[in-house]
Parts: sequence; structure tokens; C-alpha cells
Amino acid sequence: MVTYAACYPGQGAQKPQMALDLHAHSQRVRDLFSLASEVCSLDLFSILQNADGATLQQTELTQVAITLANRSASLVLQDLGIDFSCHAGFSLGELSAYAGSGVLDEQSLFSVVSKRGRLMAKASVDAEKTYGLLGMAAVIGLGFDAVQSVLSHMGSDTLFCANDNGPKQVVLSGTARELERCEDALKKAGARRIIPLRVSGPFHTPFMEDAVREFSEFLESVPCSDPQGILYANVTGNRVESGAEVRKLCAMQLSSPVKWITTMEHMVHDGVSKALEIGPGSVLTGLWRSSGLSVDCTPAGTYDEIEKIREAQA
Repeated sequence: MVTYAACYPGQGAQKPQMALDLHAHSQRVRDLFSLASEVCSLDLFSILQNADGATLQQTELTQVAITLANRSASLVLQDLGIDFSCHAGFSLGELSAYAGSGVLDEQSLFSVVSKRGRLMAKASVDAEKTYGLLGMAAVIGLGFDAVQSVLSHMGSDTLFCANDNGPKQVVLSGTARELERCEDALKKAGARRIIPLRVSGPFHTPFMEDAVREFSEFLESVPCSDPQGILYANVTGNRVESGAEVRKLCAMQLSSPVKWITTMEHMVHDGVSKALEIGPGSVLTGLWRSSGLSVDCTPAGTYDEIEKIREAQA
């Protein structure tokens, strides 16, 4: 019997017209679009139908749109009767994991993600006014400790390790100036490539501390149930046991590194035999493939991809 893990992608996975195929095939998805549009005061169908890549890269819009795409795919999978033993989301995707594990209802989910996006966008703008151009980049070929050692040796105070994606992939977040200054040192240490990412802020770093404080206050008013099944948190890579713990970690996540390799290792330890990437793209599928772990991941973000999973089960 297959034991499925639900893995939800985050910011950077967005693309124009994502989830519209799911909208065309599912009344539950159409209802979700309506609810999310009302909560966020946005016409999300029109945005996803007409927005170009640059528009979708705006943090306050990206976060709502990706969460809608993630949840749309999740509803279609539910209709096929696929059950998940555990849920985990990558950065922004963790909010989708909260909904998948029953911590947040749909209305609360979109209220939270809308607030999160606005706060992170504001913190990014404020930081850029002070420090100049900011962003994120993936370092391929080095692990977290090795990259951290380079940054320490270079005396970097505006560039941080933001994501521990795998044995040989780390995401840096901070100022473009500091990334350029450290690039040669990273390559000398063994980095094969340094790839700019399609995000618009220095996420998962101290640059987000102002957003953390306000977001934490906002979350106190949000009803959070205890997880149904296993739920993992980015901040620790460990299980989350209660709604109160969710509130704390959800706020901390904005300025803390994403411990994704630890999360994947714990899923394997907890008996997962197959992971599904529930949302747009295949970034998490690639991270599972390069992790060296025994579990495969399959994209499940489009109607065609979900149909293939259904056919394989038949």
C-alpha cells in the first residue's frame, strides 16, 4: 500500500494560467476560487488568466495565487480518494500544508496568506530603501554548512542562508551587492552554479523581522486547530503537534531558514513511500530526486498530472 506525503510548493513556482485547468474540471475548485477572491478582494480567475510572469512575481499577489493553485490541486486529489499520511510545505507552501492537515479552514487560510504577502512585500520595500537591491539565489554544489562557512569567512552581514534544500543546494537571501562580493568565494569553495530566483524579496532572513512581529500579532486572532495527521514545520523540520505551535512557527518562519532536507528525512523516517508535489511546477520533485533519499516525488499540480496518478491507481 502506498503511503503518500503531500508536499506543497512555495513562491517561485508561479506561472501564468496555473490552476485554470483544475477550475475547468471541478466545481469544488470553482467554489474555492470564489471564496479566495472574496477574502482577498481580488478577481483571482481574471488575474491567473491574464497576468504575465512579471505581474505574478509581486509578493502580495504571488502568495495568494500559489496558495490557490496548491489548494485547487489538493481538492481534486481529495475527490480521487487519495489520503495523505503527512503534510509539509516549502516556505509559503507551509500554509497550504496547514489547510491540508486541518489546522486552517479555507477562509482563514486566505486571510492569513493575504496578510503574509502584504507584510513581506512591505518589509522587502523597506529593506531595499535602506540596503539597495535585494533578492535570492540558489547555490548549486555546496551544502548548508559549507555555504555558511564561506559567508562567515567573508564577514557577510547582509547575506544569509535562507533554505537548506538538500546536500548540494542552498538558497541565499539578502543584498545583491553582497551576493556579488561573495560569488567568487562560493565558487572557489565548490559551488558549480549560482542561480537567481524568481522572488521579489530577502525572505527567511533578519530583513523580515518587522513582518514577523506584526504577523505574530495578527495570528493570535486566527483560529488554529490541532493537526489531523502529521504536519511538519520549516523552522525545525520536525512535527508540529498543536495549533498554538503552528501560530508561533508560522510567524518565525518569515525570518528563519527553511529546513527542507530535514523535513524530507523525517518523512522517510515516518514511513512515507511516495511524495506528491501538490501545486504548480516540479521544484520539490527535483529536490527529492537530488536528496539521495529513497522516496520518489511526482508532480500533481495540473489536471493531466493528477489524471496520470488516477490511472496508475486503477
